[in-house]
Amino acid sequence: MILLLTLWDMRLFLIDGHALVFKMYYAFLGRPMVNSKGEDTSILYGFTKYLLELISKEHPTHIAVSFDPPGGTFRNELYPAYKANRGETPTPIVQALEPLIQIVSAMNIPVLMVPGFEADDVIGSAAVKFASEDIDVFMVTPDKDYGQLVSDHIFQFRPGKSGSENEVLGVSEVCAKWEIDRTSKVIDMLALCGDSSDNVPGVSGVGPKGAAKLLEKYGSVEGIYQHLDDLTAKQKEKFMEAESHIELSKRLVTIKTDVPVDVTIESMVIDTAYTLDLDALLDRYEFPSLKRLVRSIASIQCPDHIDKSSSYEPIVLEKVEPAALESSSRVACALEGDLFYVTDGRRYAASSVEHFRSIMQDSKVTKVGYGLKAVMNRLAEGGISMNGGLEDIEIMHYLIDPEKSHKREDLVRSYLGTVAGPSRPDAEEPSLFGLDDEHDEHEVMEEALLQLSLVLPVADKVKSELEKRPALKRLYYNMEEPLVRVLSRMELAGVKVDMTSLYEFAVSLRTQMEEREKLIREIAGDPDLNVSSPKQVGELIFEKLGLDPKAKKPKKGNWPTDEQTLQELSDRSPVIEAILDYRGLRKLLSTYIEPFGSFVSKVDGRVHTTFNQALTSTGRLSSSNPNLQNIPIRTEQGREIRRAFVPGSKDNVLVSADYSQIELRLMAHFSGDEHLVRAFRSGQDVHRATASKIFGVSIGEVTDQQRRVAKTVNFGIMYGISAFGLAQRLHCSRSEAKQIIEDYFGSFSSVRQFIASAVDKARNDAYVETLFGRRRYIPEIKSANAALRAFAERNAVNAPIQGTAADIIKLAMIAVDRRIREDGLGARMVLQIHDELLLDVPKEETEAVERILKEEMEGVVALSVPLTIECNHGENWLDAH
Repeated sequence: MILLLTLWDMRLFLIDGHALVFKMYYAFLGRPMVNSKGEDTSILYGFTKYLLELISKEHPTHIAVSFDPPGGTFRNELYPAYKANRGETPTPIVQALEPLIQIVSAMNIPVLMVPGFEADDVIGSAAVKFASEDIDVFMVTPDKDYGQLVSDHIFQFRPGKSGSENEVLGVSEVCAKWEIDRTSKVIDMLALCGDSSDNVPGVSGVGPKGAAKLLEKYGSVEGIYQHLDDLTAKQKEKFMEAESHIELSKRLVTIKTDVPVDVTIESMVIDTAYTLDLDALLDRYEFPSLKRLVRSIASIQCPDHIDKSSSYEPIVLEKVEPAALESSSRVACALEGDLFYVTDGRRYAASSVEHFRSIMQDSKVTKVGYGLKAVMNRLAEGGISMNGGLEDIEIMHYLIDPEKSHKREDLVRSYLGTVAGPSRPDAEEPSLFGLDDEHDEHEVMEEALLQLSLVLPVADKVKSELEKRPALKRLYYNMEEPLVRVLSRMELAGVKVDMTSLYEFAVSLRTQMEEREKLIREIAGDPDLNVSSPKQVGELIFEKLGLDPKAKKPKKGNWPTDEQTLQELSDRSPVIEAILDYRGLRKLLSTYIEPFGSFVSKVDGRVHTTFNQALTSTGRLSSSNPNLQNIPIRTEQGREIRRAFVPGSKDNVLVSADYSQIELRLMAHFSGDEHLVRAFRSGQDVHRATASKIFGVSIGEVTDQQRRVAKTVNFGIMYGISAFGLAQRLHCSRSEAKQIIEDYFGSFSSVRQFIASAVDKARNDAYVETLFGRRRYIPEIKSANAALRAFAERNAVNAPIQGTAADIIKLAMIAVDRRIREDGLGARMVLQIHDELLLDVPKEETEAVERILKEEMEGVVALSVPLTIECNHGENWLDAH
C-alpha cells in the first residue's frame, strides 16, 4: 500500500458516480466503444479512465465513489413527480452500473450507497463530517446543486467538458457564479428558479438574475414572502401562485448533511496496489490502454494464493551447447530477435535456430511456451518442424478460465507472485521476452534468461490445474493442441487475393457513393451538405424535411441518426435509403477494402491472417491482421469482396464447405424436441416445419411470409429474443410478437424446458458447458442488476450451443487436415470463417476433397440429428460459396 500522507495535506475526493456515468454516456453517444463480444463498453471505459487520471493528476490522499441506490429516495416520497420527466434510464447506463461497482471495488475504492438517499446526500453528509476534521474535501461532480455545500474546507471539483480543464470552485467562485454573498443561498436560488431536470417547480418568471436581486434585497425565500407587498403586482401574483409548493421545492433541492454514512477516513485512504481482480476486469472488458495506465501509477499486489513472505525466486540457468539439451524430454523455447532460446529448467542454450533442428524435430521431446504457433511458424520458415507434444500455457489457461488474461506477464504474476515485465504488444511476434531494443546486448541476455527461467514453473502450475479437470484436459489434448499445428499450416499457406479485382470493386463503390451523395444533396437542396456529418444529416431529416414531427431534439448533443432511427423512417423519404446506402458503402471502403492491400504479402500475393485460439469467450476462433471473420455477407456489395479471394494458381479452384443450420441442429439435440428432431431427421425445411406448428397449417400451406417469421423466431429463441425485439425485426406490434413466441413455445415445449434448465444450471454453478466440456463462466447471472442478469440468462442458453458449434468446427478442421495429408493430396485448408472451411484445391482433386469434407465434417460427432454441409467450388470465394 502506498500512503501519500507524508507528501500532501489530506485531500478527500468524493465522486458523484451517477453524475459521472451520465457524463460518459453522452460523451460517447455518437461514437460508442464496442468490444469483441459486441458489448458497449463506452461508459465503463470513460468512467475508469477519468478515475485513474484523477488519481494520477490530482493526487488525492483519500477517495470514495457514491452511487444512487436502487429504488426511490425520500424525495420521491415527498414529491412523487420528482424526476418524473426524465423517462426510463438509458439501457447502457443500467447495464454499466454493476460492472462499474465491480471495477471501483477492485481499485480498492469504497463505494458509498445508503438506501433512500441520493448520492448527493451521501456525499454532502460525508463532506461536512470530514471537513469538520480540517480535511479538504473535493466533491467531484458537474451538478450545480453542490454549490450549496462549498465552504472553507469543501470544494466542488467540476469535470471539464470536451477535453477542457477541470474546474475547482471554492466559496468565492460559487458566490460569483450565482451572484450571491454566501453559498447557502444556492438552495434559495434553486427553489426560486426551479430545476427542470429534476422536475422541481420554481416561481414562474423568476430566473437566475431576478432571483439573485431578490435574495440580495431580502436574504432568503422566507424573507421574500415576508415582503410580498414590496414586490410589483405581477411579481406578487407569481409568488402567491408558488406559495403552495415553494417550501417543498426548497426541501427537494436541499442536499442533506445528516445521512448516517458508515465510512471512516482510514477506509478511504488511497491504495494504489495493483490487484488481479482489477486486471481481470480490464481484460474482461478489453481495456489494454487502461491496464497500462493502472500500472503507471500502481504498485504490484501479490495474489492471495501466493506466499507473500517470499516471491518466487528464479533459478540461475547454466549455459550449455544446444546439443547438450537433446537428451531432455521437456523443454521451454522461444525466439527473441535472431536468437532461439531453449531450457530444460536447469540449463539453457541460446543460438540460431539451425542449431536446434534436432531437438525441435524430436517427437519425444515436449515443447513448452507461450503462443507456440507463432514460434512454430518462424521455425517452419527455416525448414524446421516442431514435433512432439505441445504445452501452450496461453491455451491451457484459456480453457481453465476463458474470461481472464492469458498474457505471459499476468500468468507469471498470478501463479508465481513475481513480475515478469511487459510482453511485446505485437501479437504476431513470437517473442517470449518483449525486450527493448535500447538495452545493450548484456542486458538483453540477462532479461531473456530471467524470463526463460519462469516458463516451466508457470507451465507446471497451469498444467496441474488443467489436469484436475478431466473434460478440459481432454479438450486440450484432443482438440486445442492438434489444432495449433493445423492453424500454423493455414497461416503459412495463406489465401491468394486478386488486387486488380479488389481495386476495380473499390472504384465501383466510390462511384456508387458519389451517386448517393448527389441524390441526398438534391433532395436537401444543398450542394454543400456534408453527408458524412451526423449533425448536418440530423438537421436535414428532422428540421428541414421534418420526417418525424413528433421527435424532440436531445437537450445535449445532436439529432439521432443511428441505423435503427433511420430504418424506422425509411418509408418517409428516399433520402433515408440513400443515406443508409452511402454509409454502408463508406464502411465497406474504409473498413474492408482500402486497408486490405497492406495485409497482402509482396512475396506471394497472399494474405496470411493470424488465427487467435485463446481470445473469444465462446471458444470460436477469431482472426486478425486482417480480421476475415468480419467480412460482411448480408449485402450484395459485402459479398462481392469475396470475389477477390482466388485460388493460388490457374490449375486450382476454391472449395467451400459450410455447416447447414448447425446451431438449430444443436438446439434440437440439446432440447430433444420431437418436432425439431423429426424435421431434421426427415430432411424437411425446418423453418417451414416450424411455421406449420406456429400457424397451425400443413407444411404445404406455409406461405413465404410465415416461413420468414418462423426463421426469425427459430434463430431469435437461441439468443433470448424478447417480444419487443421480435416486434422490431418483424415490424409488427409487441402483442403480436408476444403471441408468436407463446405459440412457438406451445408447439415446442421441450425447447422451453431446455432454456429453463440451462438457466437454472447456470444459477447453481455460475457456469455452463458445451457438449465437450468447455466452460463459460457467467457470474453475472447472480447479479442484483436486472439488465446484467437478463444478459447472463441469454448467455446461459446460447453459450453451450455456440460453443459446441465452435468445438465441432475445430474437430472437423483437425479431421479434414489429417485426411488430406494421409491421402497425399495437394489441397490446402486456407480459411475458417464461422461454420465454413475454405480450401485451395488442385482441380483434379476437387471431387476427392469434397468427398473428404462431407465424410469428415458430417461424421465428426454423433448427434440425435444429422449434421449436413453445403459444399461447392468455384474460381473465387464468392462463386464457391
